[in-house]
Amino acid sequence: MRMNYKSYPTDYVQELKQSGKRKKARAFMEYWDDMKHGSHNTIRFYAKSWDVSVGSTSNWIKEFNDEIDLFFAHWDIRNKQHYNYAKNQAEQKLNKMNSDTAQETGLHGKVNEHDLNEDFNINNNNNKSDRVLQKDFNELYFVYSVNTKYKGKKEDAWQAYKNLNVDTNLLKLAIVKYLHDPDTEGKRYNMANFLKNEVYLSYMPKKIKLIVDGVERVGFYDNTTKIFTSTTDRFAASITPKRLVELYESGRLEFLKD
Repeated sequence: MRMNYKSYPTDYVQELKQSGKRKKARAFMEYWDDMKHGSHNTIRFYAKSWDVSVGSTSNWIKEFNDEIDLFFAHWDIRNKQHYNYAKNQAEQKLNKMNSDTAQETGLHGKVNEHDLNEDFNINNNNNKSDRVLQKDFNELYFVYSVNTKYKGKKEDAWQAYKNLNVDTNLLKLAIVKYLHDPDTEGKRYNMANFLKNEVYLSYMPKKIKLIVDGVERVGFYDNTTKIFTSTTDRFAASITPKRLVELYESGRLEFLKD
């Protein structure tokens, strides 16, 4: 009995059919199925399979890639909306405490040590239950798989991840930066080797630009203390890795070269 079912961009397929492009619709379904199963094929392979020119195949694949990106982006937004709606008052209070403007330190760079230690306890893999650790790993593996075809075996990645003592949100930022780094094009590791070889260390946020409340600041982020220190004005703040991800996703955080 077949019990595996999948969701896919049905609106796009229907639009193609309704505009008389049924061949293109079938081509997209084949491309989608190959993508989901990790079956990597060349443009010439698809050109022969779809019975169209290499040029048309290249254009189709670019369009298919854009539609797939939109599809995953849609579910990412839906997930965030659902999560935000479900958060309780305690979590909202915590987010407020971790806002970018919290704990401005002035000239001496002092922050609340208790809050920093609390962050370490929450984000330390050794203190997580297996359930939470697995959940964090699944999220990271999903991010890796969405951004590359060469994610590697999930079990190998899990073995490399489970004993790491690195904040998951910092890893998420490092993964996205690494997989979109033009210097690594054509020679990227799968997730297991990305973790085992500590490639992520080179992609942790260091020199960054933040835009908060219309104010642009350039400075350095310490991955150990979780403190951002501005070099453009007298500003320093404790910013959680989770907040960094939120800023990155909203386009208000940019990685800069040292």
